[in-house]
Amino acid sequence: MSVLMPALVMALATNQPDPPIPPNMKEMECAIHKLAIQYGSRYPDKIPVMNPNSLSDALNLWNCSGTVPQKNAKPAKDLISPPSDARNSWFVDTKRGSDAIGKGSIDSPWRSVTHALAHLPTMSDRRTLFLREGTYYLNETISLTAAHSKLTISAYISDKGTEKVTLSGAGGVVTGWNCSNLLPDCKVYEAKVDLPKRGENLAPEVVNQLFANGKRMIRAKYPNADPAVTEGHCFSKPQFANEKCNWLTSTGGNTAQDPGRLVGSVALGPNRGNSPTVGCGKECNSTCATFSFNIYDPPAGHPVYNKPLPGMGWNNNSLFSRFPSPFGRPADMGVAKGDLPRQWKKPSTGIVHTFHSLLWGGWMYRIKDRQDLNITLAYGGYQEARGAQMKTNHYYVENLIEELDVPSEWFFDEDTDTVYLYPNSTEGGFPEVTIPTLDTLISVKDAHDVVIQGLTITQTRATFMEQYEVPSGGDWSIHRGAAVYIEDSHRINVTGCEFIETGGNAVILSNNVTFSHIESNEFYRTGDSGIVSLGMTNGINGMAATYPMNNTIAFNHMHEYGVYGKQTSCYFQSLTANSTVFGNICYNGPRAGFNYNDGFGGAYQMSQNLLFNHVRETADHGAFNSWDRQPYLTRSGVDDGFPDSVKLGLKGSSIVKAQSHITQNFIINGYSGVWAVDHDDGSQFYNDSSNFMVWGGCKNFLGHSKSCDHNLIVYPGIPNRANGARRCQTDDNGVFANQYFYDNQCITGDGIFYTFAKCTTTNLPETVYQTFNNQFYSPKTTFVENCGQNLSFSEWQKLGQDRGSNVTETMSLQEILSTAREKLNF
Repeated sequence: MSVLMPALVMALATNQPDPPIPPNMKEMECAIHKLAIQYGSRYPDKIPVMNPNSLSDALNLWNCSGTVPQKNAKPAKDLISPPSDARNSWFVDTKRGSDAIGKGSIDSPWRSVTHALAHLPTMSDRRTLFLREGTYYLNETISLTAAHSKLTISAYISDKGTEKVTLSGAGGVVTGWNCSNLLPDCKVYEAKVDLPKRGENLAPEVVNQLFANGKRMIRAKYPNADPAVTEGHCFSKPQFANEKCNWLTSTGGNTAQDPGRLVGSVALGPNRGNSPTVGCGKECNSTCATFSFNIYDPPAGHPVYNKPLPGMGWNNNSLFSRFPSPFGRPADMGVAKGDLPRQWKKPSTGIVHTFHSLLWGGWMYRIKDRQDLNITLAYGGYQEARGAQMKTNHYYVENLIEELDVPSEWFFDEDTDTVYLYPNSTEGGFPEVTIPTLDTLISVKDAHDVVIQGLTITQTRATFMEQYEVPSGGDWSIHRGAAVYIEDSHRINVTGCEFIETGGNAVILSNNVTFSHIESNEFYRTGDSGIVSLGMTNGINGMAATYPMNNTIAFNHMHEYGVYGKQTSCYFQSLTANSTVFGNICYNGPRAGFNYNDGFGGAYQMSQNLLFNHVRETADHGAFNSWDRQPYLTRSGVDDGFPDSVKLGLKGSSIVKAQSHITQNFIINGYSGVWAVDHDDGSQFYNDSSNFMVWGGCKNFLGHSKSCDHNLIVYPGIPNRANGARRCQTDDNGVFANQYFYDNQCITGDGIFYTFAKCTTTNLPETVYQTFNNQFYSPKTTFVENCGQNLSFSEWQKLGQDRGSNVTETMSLQEILSTAREKLNF
């Protein structure tokens, strides 16, 4: 376990009582959620919507009067425009085209995309490859390189609109189904297939997703339930009556996996907290001020980490981590008596899905064996960075043929090349069954000025048992892969696409990707995260052009993400600079909606996004989360005042990040979310301004140089919509470090406005955030001081806090709504 873990646990242990729930809670929540619908509908020609009821359903507006579907909703493909110059156009048609005799014209199209790419003429002008309507079953990844620069791949746009074009990672349709004797009455069918096999030593299987009539089926599991829907989730703090944890509970574990070999450790300065120009000296926590990493070789014969990690720039498979070895995770799990009633003939086909014992993410393990009430785990658990012991973790098991017992379940027997399916129904014919064999459908590398638009991208393999890396000092690890993989490329636009039930991440910007746009796409039921921005460095040296910079993530609709991975988000970034995240809608996920794993070079702009229903299956997080435990030397920061001689001689480098801004976002806390905006360990140089925060406020831990200002914060920490009773501003530092809470409007039901873990009235200016010009609201203008001295508001002000602040009677609901509109400028 990391040395930071006890501090994190302690930071959650406050003595504050739960704040009272507003007396008009239902009316208020309905009104705020209806406002959220309006906010999410501001850009009908930019934000795609497959289902006009999806926002209303997610906001539970069925429980409110006067609910209407989202107006003017359009699917993603209807938001794209014809290429500005379509003179150089070629055509592919999966239904009537021919690679043998086709000419690539609209009347004589090619049949496959890969054939078309190989036969496009070379020219300096922009080229367009139109795909006609149909499903394109891919046997290999569409690979775009420098030769395909200035290329647009687009669904065909006619006078009747944009045609429906689907790219599938399944090579074709499975046929030859017959009744199986696996269950009586022909409930289960089987078919012989020729599909890739996994490697030796319990390596991950290639076949791990199956679709029937375009819908993802459930790999035979126990307990029964679709992991993509409410009944299959494990809600850490249910919010509504139909939500609970539908998983089993382990009884602990006793052993650990082989951690591999510690190759070496790296620890480098300078201490950024002592920066001559913008540092905060002793006020900064030293834990997050210098660079350190451990380097681990995997155990001999590891079936996953037996090759170099992709895109990482070194030729070995060592893993870097700020924490203990990601390989040394729990190696067994206790089973409560009666929880797994069936015996398994071949346990080694099975997978365990479980959680970090503090609910900081999810773990997946390959099963090695099972003996009565104990499951031996072969490998896994590296899907989050911190590690922990196996305790009473919630879990389910899958990929065991004995558990195939209800409709929608399936199993692939590699020993006999047989796939089994329990279909929902065979009325009207047997369903069209497809099995993905590709992780990536489109790869863009070393290219520029490429546009991908109007496509539905679906049916890729699940990647949760593949290689993960620990990119920086945050808690998250990440798989460097996605259905659309973009690396070392510039001005790449992905727009008007639908990403439906991908097995892992949907889109990744890897390494040197610049001035690119991921805009107006819809992401639905992705196995892991929606969009990932992921760079790499040479240790502390981030000077090379190996990280994403100046990219825009805008107007995307992202929901029901993290079907498999529970340390996932709508948007994740690490080792990234100058990102703009604007106008997105993000909801219904297991952890933070947006996660920034480090500060790197900073200059992040996050504005006008709608976030709600996050931290549903984990804990100790917010709808937005950031870390900044590791400093980096980059070209993207601000003058740090240090001489080059103490910075590895790197001229023009800075260890201090540029200022970042979180503005005009509509954020609704809920479930196990503690804060709306969670600036965790070491986060620095953020302004959180003019946001509308509901049921949660701002948080700081071990960071510096931040402000929470000009926000409207409504009833933070109420027990049925938050965890931990945290109020308008949480400060767990215990030392003032250039952090301010000012010009905010905050409403509580008991007059407690702050959660200051370590404040003392004798030395207040040096121990907590500095506060001023705030407008507080509470019943009977109550004010309860947070430092244990029972001071009145005027006595609190005499100590130097809340100069110019006032406490008045609680706002009316109409005042809340009108003030929120003012803050959000809509």
